[in-house]
Order: sequence, then C-alpha cells, then structure tokens
Amino acid sequence: MKEGPGVDKNAPKKKGFFLFWDIVFRKFTKLMGTNMLHFVTSLLYLAFVYVFLSSFVISGLGMESAIESASKLAAADAESVAAVEQLLYFTLRSFITVLIFNFFGSGPVSAPYAYIMRCYTRGDHAWIFSDGWDKFKENLKQSIPVLIIDIVVIILGMNAFSFYSAFAQQYIGTAAGTFLDIIRYFTMVIMILYMMMHIYIYQIMVTYKCTFGELLKSSAMMMLAKLPMNLLLTFITGAVITLMFVFIPNPMISVVLYAAVGGMLLRYPLEFYASRVIEKNIKAVKKAKEKNEAKITYIEE
Repeated sequence: MKEGPGVDKNAPKKKGFFLFWDIVFRKFTKLMGTNMLHFVTSLLYLAFVYVFLSSFVISGLGMESAIESASKLAAADAESVAAVEQLLYFTLRSFITVLIFNFFGSGPVSAPYAYIMRCYTRGDHAWIFSDGWDKFKENLKQSIPVLIIDIVVIILGMNAFSFYSAFAQQYIGTAAGTFLDIIRYFTMVIMILYMMMHIYIYQIMVTYKCTFGELLKSSAMMMLAKLPMNLLLTFITGAVITLMFVFIPNPMISVVLYAAVGGMLLRYPLEFYASRVIEKNIKAVKKAKEKNEAKITYIEE
C-alpha cells in the first residue's frame, strides 16, 4: 500500500482546547470504554450515594416541600400526586448521584481512572486493566480516607446548612437572621471549594509520592491558584448535567447516557485540565532546579 503523508516532525504541538478535542477524537473508543468501566466499577458506591447521601442533600437543602408543591400542581387526584412525587424524587436522587460521582469521584476506583486519563492526556501508553489494577493497589491507603472524608463532609455540610436555615427562618429581618444566613452560605462555599479540590486530588495522588496531609494541602493550593478556571469548568459541567436531567423525560436515560458518553465529555475535561496544570508545575520546578544548580556550579568554579 502507498504510504500516507505521515506527521511533520516540525509541526507545532496542539495545546489546550484543540489538544483536548484531538485526544477525544483519537481515543474516542478507549475514553468511552474507560469511563464506562469507571462507572460500572463504582456501582456499589453509586447505590450508597443514591440511597443515603442524596437523602441528606435533599433534606439539607429543604427540597421536600418544593417536591410536594410541584407534585400537587402537576396532578389532580391523590394517586397521581403520589406517582408524580415518586418520579420527582427518583429524578432528583439520580441527578444528585451523578453530580457527586462526577465532581467527587468514587475513592479507590477514581485513582486508576485518573492515572489512565493522565496517560491519555500526556500521550503515554497505558493498559487499562493491568495498569489500572496496579494504581488501585498503590493508592488504596490514600483513596479510602478521601472517600470517607467526602461522605462526612457531605453529611455534616448538609446538616449544618439545614440547621442554620431553620434558625434563620425564625429571625427573618433581624441581625441574627442575617448572621445565620451568612454562616449557612459560607458553609455552602466551603463545600463547593472542597468539591473543586477533587479536580486535583486524584491526579496529584497518582503523580506524586506525598503524605495524605500534603495531598490535601497541594490540592487546595492548586484549586485556589486556578480558581477562575476551576469555577468555569465546574459551572459548565454542572449546567450540562442539569440540562441533561431537565430536558430528558426519563432519568434512567440520562444516567445511561452519562455512563456511556457523559463521563468522557463531563469528567475527562476536569482530569485533562488538572493533568496539564500538574505537568506544567513539574516542568517549572525542574527548570527552577536546573537554574539553581547552574548558579551553584558557577559560584564553585
């Protein structure tokens, strides 16, 4: 067969937005397979989130009354109201489960997923099963505590938000009510910032050898250093997931769609960005070390 034109060795490397879509198109089937595997291997945790954590989020944000009102408006008789209410709860629980999975990950399973996504981003080869299993075992001691902290933060955060909301309702229009409103919204801001730390947590975990404290500290520092971009990515991703559940009538279709291609288009951008930030940080540190070594050599001579 006649050889193709090949790739020009002097061709400029693609960056940012263009590199992301180049990887998506070239690795489409592998990305889709890896994301589906990530979803399937997280089913046990997803069930826990659906049954337990979603309940804390719904009650913490005070959504029960809104669901009851919407059910009564959408149906005429008692049986229809109950059916609509059940559907709304199912949709809302499914939506919250996908959101938590997309932004927080699923502990031990998210570490090998982050490693494989990092390899695809850097153009390195990775065996999905063997390399993934190795990273699963290597990072088990750090990924399990991250998962436990995630669960505790969500439960305590939602309980605190609900507690301060209840008290704020009793002091509406007073200085005490304003103070309680500030506290509950501050609680929500802290939860969102902690959630955005997960853009970096698993990427740092599979890239650096560090203690658990250093892992959280580095993730927090990178999250704050790149806060505008992190907020933009979080907003766009959250908006797409929300629209997916709003405009698709059946929530099961939304969940299956997310499992098939949603993870690739909604979770991988976060992994891609974090991997690029960490890679640039590694290069910057290496250049700084080389400059310091050159200065030291010059002084010695």
